[in-house]
Amino acid sequence: GALKTDFTRTGKRTFQGMLMDGYNSALRYYKNNLADGFRQDALDVVLGNYVVSQGEGVVNPSPFTRARGDQRLRLLPFVFIFALGMLLVTLLLPAADTQRQLSYIFFWLLSLLISGLTIFYFGSEFVDSPRLCRETK
Repeated sequence: GALKTDFTRTGKRTFQGMLMDGYNSALRYYKNNLADGFRQDALDVVLGNYVVSQGEGVVNPSPFTRARGDQRLRLLPFVFIFALGMLLVTLLLPAADTQRQLSYIFFWLLSLLISGLTIFYFGSEFVDSPRLCRETK
């Protein structure tokens, strides 16, 4: 959706409107960078920017087949979110044993750090980039 809709409707900026703008911006970022490659490929075919060659996918390799990386990497965002949730639960719920709670906090922070750094390092595995027309710079 559009940004600053609260301002255009009421003439005032509200905190809820700012939260919705942040949500809409994050959603746009996700869609445009991580889940929009197939739409660009469809537009390239419809507009004629990509012409399907004879025997493509049979004799010549299809541009849609790509070497798949390790499928376990696809689980890392879920591990990251789960570790974040467990860290929040560990921080918010009181424990009788402080030493045990500190060890849980350390474990979930370490899980967050390792999964986050791995996601950052293998970031291109999570991007749905267009495969038909490559930009030349």
